[in-house]
Amino acid sequence: MQSRRSFLYLASVAAATLAVAPASSAPAYHGSSRGGGTVTGRDDGARTFTAVRRGRPWTYHITDKTRFVVGGAQGSWSDVKVGTRVQVRWHRARDQRVADIVGIRAPRGT
Repeated sequence: MQSRRSFLYLASVAAATLAVAPASSAPAYHGSSRGGGTVTGRDDGARTFTAVRRGRPWTYHITDKTRFVVGGAQGSWSDVKVGTRVQVRWHRARDQRVADIVGIRAPRGT
């Protein structure tokens, strides 16, 4: 049940973000908001992070336009830490997955 709520939450954040943005600037999305997983690595110099889901690593690049959401509030790149669970809305730019929205699960008990 929590997975469904998390999915619906990130979907509503993504929908609200896209509703505000002009249609011409919306990138073509690949994957789903269920992309992501548990962060296993992060490279500040390259501005990338790797998340493992179902045993498979996925690397996402961030830009100045990437939005971070932590438990419904605005977050930042510094909130993406090794061990954190994330959901990523992304688009493909050449051979890279570029993160548009990164939903970061708030730690339990907060």
